[in-house]
Amino acid sequence: MLYIPVVIYVAALAFSQVTGINVHLVTPVTCIVCIFYTTMGGMRAVVWTDALQTVVMVSAMIFVMVLGAAKLGGWGQVWEINEAGGRLQFFNMDPDPFQRQTFWTALIGIYFMFLADCAIGQSFVQRYLSVPDQTTAIKTVWIFAIGLSVTLLLSVANGLLLYASYAGCDPVLAKRASKPDQLLPLFVMDVAGHIPGFVGLFVAGVFSAALSSMSTGLNSLSGVLVSDLLSNVLSKKISTGYWLRIVTAVVGFVCVALVYVVENMGVILQGMHSLNGITSGTMLGLFLLGIFCPKANSKGALVGSAVSLCSLGFIVFGAQYSRNTGSLVDNVLPVSVDNCTFTTNFTLSQSDGLKQESEEAWLIFKISFRYYTLLGVLIVLIVGNLVSIFSDSQDIKDKPINRDLFCPLVHRFLPNKAEEEEMPETNVLMYQHNKE
Repeated sequence: MLYIPVVIYVAALAFSQVTGINVHLVTPVTCIVCIFYTTMGGMRAVVWTDALQTVVMVSAMIFVMVLGAAKLGGWGQVWEINEAGGRLQFFNMDPDPFQRQTFWTALIGIYFMFLADCAIGQSFVQRYLSVPDQTTAIKTVWIFAIGLSVTLLLSVANGLLLYASYAGCDPVLAKRASKPDQLLPLFVMDVAGHIPGFVGLFVAGVFSAALSSMSTGLNSLSGVLVSDLLSNVLSKKISTGYWLRIVTAVVGFVCVALVYVVENMGVILQGMHSLNGITSGTMLGLFLLGIFCPKANSKGALVGSAVSLCSLGFIVFGAQYSRNTGSLVDNVLPVSVDNCTFTTNFTLSQSDGLKQESEEAWLIFKISFRYYTLLGVLIVLIVGNLVSIFSDSQDIKDKPINRDLFCPLVHRFLPNKAEEEEMPETNVLMYQHNKE
C-alpha cells in the first residue's frame, strides 16, 4: 500500500516534466487504466502486461544511455567527469550507520531489503506458487536476478550520464527542475527532444515501469485482504472474483489519495525505501523469528511485530519531519552552477562541500534509510525472544512441533517430540479470471 503511490507519482512526475500537465491530473488516469486491466484480466493480464512493459522500459533506458553517451563524447569522457566530481566512491568503508551512503549501507542494507521482497513478499510468493514445481520457482528467481542486475546497471549508467551532463550547471539549483527526480526527463528533453517519437518512447518506458509495479501490487494486496482479513465477513453468495475486483478498485483509489503524501517526502528513492522498510523489516523479522527461534511463541511474535512497526514508523516519519523543518539535512555531494550559460534568477543555497546535519535532530533520525529493514528485523528478533522467554510458553511445550517449519540449523535444539508432519495444502488466493 505504501509502495504503490510512489511508483504512480514517479510516472506522473516524468510525464509532467515532459508535457507540463499537472501531476494530480495524471495520477487518477494512470490508476484507472491499471485498475481496469488488473480487475478484468486478473493474474494472466498482470503477467503478460508486465512482460511487455519490461521490454518497453528497458528499451527506453538503453536508447537514453546510447544517445546521452554519444552527445558527451563517449563513456571515457563520462567516467572522467564523474571521477573528477567525486561520484565514483566504490569503497567508502566507513562503518558509521548514520552515514547516508557507504559500502556497508549498500551491501548490508540492500541485501535485507531484497531478502524481504524475494523471500516473503506477497507478489513474489504468489508467483512462486503459480509455477508447477520448486525447480521452476528457482529458475524464475535466477531470471529475476539477472533482469534486476541489468536494470540496475542501466540505471547507474544513466545516473553517471546525468551528472556528466549537468556537472557545472545543476538544474535544481538553476530552477530548471523543481526536484532531483525530474532530472532524467529533463535530460531526455535536452538530448533527444528533437528526435520525433523518442520522448514518447521514454514516457512509455516510465509508465510501463509504474503500471507493472502497480498492477503487481494491486493484485497481491487485494488477494491478501480478501483471503486473510475479509474472508469471514464477505457474503458467500457473491463469488470471490467479484470481491477481488471491488477490493482492487478501492485499494487503487486509496493509493491515488496517498500520492499527496508521497509528494512531500523529498527524494523519491529514499522515500520509497523508507516507507517500505516500515513493513518489510517487521515482516521479515517475524518470519525469521519463527524459522530460527524454537522458543518463540505467539505472544512474542505479536509484541515484537507491534514494537517494530511503531518504532520504525516513529523513526521514518520523525526523520522526514526533521528534514521538512530543517533540523535534519542529509549529507549530499556538492553540485555547481558555475557553468550555467542561460539567464535565470536563482539563489545559490548550497555551500561548497558536504552539507552538515544539524545537531537539533535526534540521533536515531540520522540512521541511514538503507538500514530500516535490518533495524526492523533486529527489533522483532530481540523483543520477540525476550517476550517469549518471560511469557507462558506452554503452547510450545504441550504441542508437537513440525520440524519442517524450522531451519535445519536449529533442528538440534528442538524437543525430542518434534515430528515431521505432512503440511496441509496451502490455499493460495489468486485471480482466476478464466474460472470465474
